[in-house]
Amino acid sequence: MVVRTANSVIYDPRVTKIVTSLTKKYSVNALGWNRDGISQEKINDYIVKLELFKLKTSVWKPSLLRILTRLLIFFPPFWMWTFIKLLILRPKVIYACDLDSILPCYVYKILFQKRLVFDVFDRYAMASIPTNFRKLYSTINSMEEFFSKHSDVLIIAGGKKVLETFVKKPKCFTVLLNCPEDHLPVDNVKKSKVKVDDLKIVYTGGVRKDRSLVNIAKAISTLNNIQFIIAGPVLDNSVLQKMLESPKVKYEGILEPVEALLLEASSDIMIALYDPKIPWNNITLPNKLFESMMCKIPIITNVACDIVNETGCGLTVEYDNVEDIKQTILKLRDDRQLRQNLGENGRRAFLEEYNWQIMERRLYNICEDLLK
Repeated sequence: MVVRTANSVIYDPRVTKIVTSLTKKYSVNALGWNRDGISQEKINDYIVKLELFKLKTSVWKPSLLRILTRLLIFFPPFWMWTFIKLLILRPKVIYACDLDSILPCYVYKILFQKRLVFDVFDRYAMASIPTNFRKLYSTINSMEEFFSKHSDVLIIAGGKKVLETFVKKPKCFTVLLNCPEDHLPVDNVKKSKVKVDDLKIVYTGGVRKDRSLVNIAKAISTLNNIQFIIAGPVLDNSVLQKMLESPKVKYEGILEPVEALLLEASSDIMIALYDPKIPWNNITLPNKLFESMMCKIPIITNVACDIVNETGCGLTVEYDNVEDIKQTILKLRDDRQLRQNLGENGRRAFLEEYNWQIMERRLYNICEDLLK
């Protein structure tokens, strides 16, 4: 049984990979939350039996007030619904994705002596709670530590540095990176809508202030033969509107995971910048890094610099340094051979170390140990 809040059960690439892998060997059901009013047809087409809690909420701009509102008002009904579903389905193993899913799963584990896997996609406090709210930050972290210690298996998506932040861990724990599957035939790559001679820079993800997107738009504003294509949910409309003032910026809307990968694969450069003031951004390994490797596309980023430099898959910049971003883009625009070399380096690293097939084997080992 895989439990994940929101429509991430359908749209989250990690959940899709986990469910797909597990169905090769086990009987799997999935539970989630239909926040955006997904059609029943799409739910029925999911790879396993999927049941979604029906309470529609809008895409929301992150803020402490909204986080607390959801935790105190919206989540309790979802947790109760999830627990009832667990009572009906009686799974032997529950796979809980992130802190906001684990409470009913943990109660079910204790009452019926079942097995619990806790997969931490994001450390909730580090990713969502401002550090100046020390008591709340500490409380949320302590809760996550408690559930990690009392699960049967702790899985970390963000890498070894994230694992090291846990003081309390169960006997069984592992890192299962959010690497993509290798499934992008060249013939399926989405054709570019920009001019043939233009360099195509792509960003896929939330449109929000802490991604330096406006700085990227500024960096390319005076450069020729460049287009910046973005796709993803708009969490801060002012950011999108500011970017779209430039004719060099195009917005493709919200794409499903496969569509986003195809857009990335059609690019010349991928870019992913993260605000270093948010603690989470300094320790986790972003999905976009591995996706760029798989797509054989060089990446410009300010995080995971050790891996970027070690593999030679891209170039690093300062998060809010417009001139640094500009000069790095220029360097790649004017040197096709450099772009090709960086892309090939990333592809080699993907095949050798950062692919889902390796992670899938780790997942199977965990399941086999749990079911002994």
